[in-house]
Amino acid sequence: VYAVVVSHEPTGDLSPAAVSYTSGFYQIPVIGISSREAAFSDKNIHVSFLRTVPPYYHQADVWLEILSHFGYTKVIIIHSSDTDGRAVLGRFQTTSQTNYDDIDVRATVESIVEFEPKLDSFSAYLMDMKTAQSRVYLLYASQEDAYVIFRDAAIHNMTEYGHIWIVTEQALSANNTPTGIIGLKLNNAENETDHIRDAIYILASAIKEMTVNETITEAPKDCDDSGAIWESGKRLFGYLKTRNIRGETGQVAFDDNGDRMYAEYDVINVHENHSFVKVGSFHYDSVSIFEIPQ
Repeated sequence: VYAVVVSHEPTGDLSPAAVSYTSGFYQIPVIGISSREAAFSDKNIHVSFLRTVPPYYHQADVWLEILSHFGYTKVIIIHSSDTDGRAVLGRFQTTSQTNYDDIDVRATVESIVEFEPKLDSFSAYLMDMKTAQSRVYLLYASQEDAYVIFRDAAIHNMTEYGHIWIVTEQALSANNTPTGIIGLKLNNAENETDHIRDAIYILASAIKEMTVNETITEAPKDCDDSGAIWESGKRLFGYLKTRNIRGETGQVAFDDNGDRMYAEYDVINVHENHSFVKVGSFHYDSVSIFEIPQ
């Protein structure tokens, strides 16, 4: 096995995590086409894993572009206390300081609200949030937790006019998203066929270049083949990370963690009757927003 393309349920013997652990032991590159958890960015654990989809926490980049577009300069960040939630916060803070030099237009975080996943109630947090100046809320939460947050926010009249909610994809999928909310939807996220095509093209491109430059030694044949690290696998992973192609799912390239760069998102506004309307788009490092009803 020279490389693996993986897309499966998040748990079980054939989960992307299990495949990544096992393949990484032998230095066999793995390309994920659906896994978006922050854990896969950790190259101490997932040493040979890269993916054609961006991690969830990269949505913080789009948050910053939206805030800049509307001129919002003070926000409250609400996030779950798991790896993904903390990764969103870290990405927001790092990118804000790195890419937004003008202190007058940089969004500052007035308050950070961190909650334990699997919420029963969010009312106590909302009471504290009411004392803040900002009415712009950035939310990272699972679909289930977002439901509880939106339910309680509505009870406290914090989803009415004057309160701005900007949320990630999972929160947008809650079935009680308030009218007026702004959310994100990754383009081609569920188009598995196109992601497979891009993964195969990337592999073929990397192997072709590698065979021109060096000899690829034989890959491990079975689990007993654990005497030595497959050095060609390590180098193949390096070639894969340097790919930059225009594929079926858009521009495909990888950062140092093997995460997809150049992701494209639709900016969604929730209208009455829970209808989702595309009001903008995010391409690479630019955002275009159409008019959003107040």
